[in-house]
Amino acid sequence: MFPYEKLQTLNELETVIYNYINRHPAEVEKMTIRELAAKAHVSTTTILRFASKMGYDGYSELRFALKQHQKTVLTDQPAEYYDITAPLSYFFNKVNTTDFSKLIDQTMALINAAPLILFYGVGSGGALAEYGARFLSNAGKLALTIADVFQPFPAGDQLPHGSVIFVLSVSGETQQVIELVSKVQPHQVKIIAVTNHGNSRLAKMSDLVISYYMPELKRGDLNMTTQVPVLYLMELIAHRVDEERAARNRKKSEAED
Repeated sequence: MFPYEKLQTLNELETVIYNYINRHPAEVEKMTIRELAAKAHVSTTTILRFASKMGYDGYSELRFALKQHQKTVLTDQPAEYYDITAPLSYFFNKVNTTDFSKLIDQTMALINAAPLILFYGVGSGGALAEYGARFLSNAGKLALTIADVFQPFPAGDQLPHGSVIFVLSVSGETQQVIELVSKVQPHQVKIIAVTNHGNSRLAKMSDLVISYYMPELKRGDLNMTTQVPVLYLMELIAHRVDEERAARNRKKSEAED
């Protein structure tokens, strides 16, 4: 319903609408445009612009498409239940698109040229960073985790030129994340943001952005947004690294024979 390549064109306010619709599809299909604007805290003009970017001729057509789509994913769960089945279905459909494949190809080009891969995240992002570094190391690529938020990067001790750092952040606005990226930028490293918000500060500071656009769920200060897409992305990239390494070894072996 919301193609990946079109989601990448959304600005911050339009992304708010997308997240609200994903969280409350049953309610939105019954709302007027003014009601949705009030609930999402955006203008009706922003909603119309969102509908246009998604390929719909106005809000009525968007709402009708949502109603038709809901018929295929309707469950008996209460409205407040955080059901990630439909959003994950959208995501896994997106990964088969040409645009997404090109994005992974760009990522692989940076990784293949990098002498060192770093992973960084805060909170649950930190745990995912450790997993990503270990999984990529299993594939034969040197990868380490930046575990200390106060890790110094002195100007006289440069990171290897062309190194890549994966920065994992749902919001892309976490202060520690922004500060870390600011520290490593002078070292001429390539920054790859893996975030839920393609228009965040982190995204704007990065060389490459991989966005997954999942509906967000928070419990107070804790972020409960699913990280299944992040795990998938890290494993996908690691398997690509492993496959390319195996192919090079086969070619080398054949040449020696």
